Amino acid sequence: MANSNWSNAGHFYAPQVKPVLLNCSFIVDSTNGNGLGIRSLKGPGIEAVYMKTSATPASGNPNPASGIIVVDLAQNFQRYLGGFSGQVSPVTGAALTLSGAGLTVGKPYVITSLGSTTAAQWQTVGLPVGYTAAVGASFIALTNGTGLGSGTVKAVGISGISSIEAIGDLNLTIQGVAPSGPVGARLIFQCLAPTSSSVTTLVATAPVNESVISLSFYLSDSSVTVAGQ
Repeated sequence: MANSNWSNAGHFYAPQVKPVLLNCSFIVDSTNGNGLGIRSLKGPGIEAVYMKTSATPASGNPNPASGIIVVDLAQNFQRYLGGFSGQVSPVTGAALTLSGAGLTVGKPYVITSLGSTTAAQWQTVGLPVGYTAAVGASFIALTNGTGLGSGTVKAVGISGISSIEAIGDLNLTIQGVAPSGPVGARLIFQCLAPTSSSVTTLVATAPVNESVISLSFYLSDSSVTVAGQ
């Protein structure tokens, strides 16, 4: 929380001379007409993110194979130190109107339309007290929705992937130099999921459309090395 009395007084400590932490998030959308394979990219310092698209690839998009993510950063760095990732489940199925009594108690849902449902009714159906109902907010259903207005929700699906791994030595593609000067770093990752025949065998797999992917990159922007590097 913003008011928390963190033990490190809000500072980020690291042994590197100039550590940099970048992050981004985006919605997987292979059918979007923008030709990027994704939409709604957010993240300072991120030039572009590309995935496989069924549309004509946008300029710069190599249209990688299914499950591959190409990230272009806005600048170069000295070293790639590590990173981590996360996925947000997509919604699935038809929109359920609260008044239709179609919810299952105990299951999670995501709000897709506020409709005529009041704040008190959203709390009755499961939105925690103190939170404002908004499209995209999730809750655990406490009732089936009977008589709670025309607001709609959708059930929760799965992204279809279990992990995301970096490909190759990323240190070799973060210091690119073009004839006209420096170009941004490029990082490549693959999304993995078990095969249908073996839970121990992972293969590159495209996340389900509408899944949200978040990626974070821990980098060094200094040529000075420290002990252990």
